Amino acid sequence: MKLLMSSGRTPNQGAKLYYKDTKDYSRETSYCFLNPMDLMEIGVEEGEHVLIESTAGKTIFFVRESPETPAGVVFLPCGPYANFILHEFTHATGAPDFKGMPVTVSATDLPLLSAWDLMEELGGLRYEIPAGTRIPDVEKGEKVVRNHACPLCGCLCDDIELHIRDGVVTDVVNGCLLSSGKFQSPGRMAKPIRREGDAWKEISFDDAIRSAAEMFATAKRPLLYGWSGTSTEAMHIGLEIAEVIGAAMDNCSSECHGPTIMAVQEVGHPGCTLGQVKNRADVIVYWACNPIAAHPRHMSRYSTFSTGAFRPEGRADRMVIVVDIRESETAKLADIFIQVKLGGDYALFNALRAIVRGKRDVIPNVVAGVERSVLFNLADILLNAKFCSFFTGIGLTQSRGKYKNVRAGIELVDELNRYTKCTLTPLRGHWNVDGTNQIFSLTAGYPYAVDYSRGIVHYNPGETSGVDILARWEADAVLILGTDLGAHFPRETVTHLTKINTVVLDPFISLSTAVAKLHIPVAAVGIDAEGTAYRLDGVPIHVRKAFTSGMPSDEVILSRILEEIRRIKQRQK
Repeated sequence: MKLLMSSGRTPNQGAKLYYKDTKDYSRETSYCFLNPMDLMEIGVEEGEHVLIESTAGKTIFFVRESPETPAGVVFLPCGPYANFILHEFTHATGAPDFKGMPVTVSATDLPLLSAWDLMEELGGLRYEIPAGTRIPDVEKGEKVVRNHACPLCGCLCDDIELHIRDGVVTDVVNGCLLSSGKFQSPGRMAKPIRREGDAWKEISFDDAIRSAAEMFATAKRPLLYGWSGTSTEAMHIGLEIAEVIGAAMDNCSSECHGPTIMAVQEVGHPGCTLGQVKNRADVIVYWACNPIAAHPRHMSRYSTFSTGAFRPEGRADRMVIVVDIRESETAKLADIFIQVKLGGDYALFNALRAIVRGKRDVIPNVVAGVERSVLFNLADILLNAKFCSFFTGIGLTQSRGKYKNVRAGIELVDELNRYTKCTLTPLRGHWNVDGTNQIFSLTAGYPYAVDYSRGIVHYNPGETSGVDILARWEADAVLILGTDLGAHFPRETVTHLTKINTVVLDPFISLSTAVAKLHIPVAAVGIDAEGTAYRLDGVPIHVRKAFTSGMPSDEVILSRILEEIRRIKQRQK
């Protein structure tokens, strides 16, 4: 059966982000959600298997019945299973089509593979952390750390209370399910490992640093990718490495909110801080995003349920509107849910803009699956708001239209500002992804996808962005830091990673470990390292460490790699 694929966050998938070597992660990312009518036509029932095929590949999924998913659409959790059928084309934006891609879904009796199996199918090698592994020289004793910042999502909630015993977080108070999953993950690695044939070998940090430096100092087309899961201080060192070796350096925003940035570069950003939303907003619109799954405390701390200076009754003082292709967990909590056809956001934004400008007579009876009367009612609510806040997600940036969708949204907000107060804020995923755009812009002049190969900074999304460089098989050495390409990049690009010198810097085991030649574990910022991060609204926050350990930080490892690269370059002269 021909369907359209849409992938996105689910609460359970998010809770297992730091458990990628476990069966739980494989299970929570291998479900597909289908409308009951589509299940009948395909001839499968909940719990059975289907084969989903695209022009890029095919994968086996478990089936979940989902009345919330519209007929004609198959919804997939973010992860390696969805990305195994994802093509690598970004349409000159850096972001592939995670939503709206045509696929064929059919019943099958074939068994489901694990996430490790998928990586090995591409040429990777699984790694199991030895039993009893503990990070060295941890601070002994019991302690309670209060008002701690959470390094998980862009909300950077700074009211977390951690209970710690001998370097192990035993309890997370105030944290969401995603936060607890990271703080309490058992997937920390303690020693560097290097792939030698079909086996992993533990090596010293000195050997790992020398090996990594040699790979990048001699590379012809190096790529440094990720950075959204580390401190801004580490980013500065990374940019210096990129300049010394003539590398392309990109961050996670290129495949998620990179198109949002492209829209902002064209028409500006009518944004505000989350504090302004908390204190003033009486109408909140979540468009193509699902904060319950991706930012679980956003609604309680900053918007829907929070009390503010001018919203003392919290939820009772606010109207919440959700626009999405399916009735998500967030939509179930909304006052108004508007279901738009997949790929119809651009048309809907422009229809609303026309209504706001007084052109109601030009609106057809139905726009992107939404009746005209519904649009008139929505426009009236927005026009009568005292302070309206839009929050937009990757449903806009990863579907047809990409940055033009976001541009249309910003232009609607600009139009509304002729009559009321209105803002738009992208819901950024990684805890420091906004920091990457801030620091890249400050240091290199551009927010992401910067390329030093010409001796000066070059920026051209679709050419210098990570997905595109890997899709063209240009890179011969890749550094992965602060993300997991094995879990979140298209199949073709991950295949290329297995054939080149891929180095991972990460406190946790990940699917990128399987496709790497070298994995160097580091201290985790917000756990046993500290640094600066930027909240999704651009507010900088100091992220403290909860306890000390003997693990080196990203800054330390990157600084030593930079020193070694300079020595190698000096010898080459």
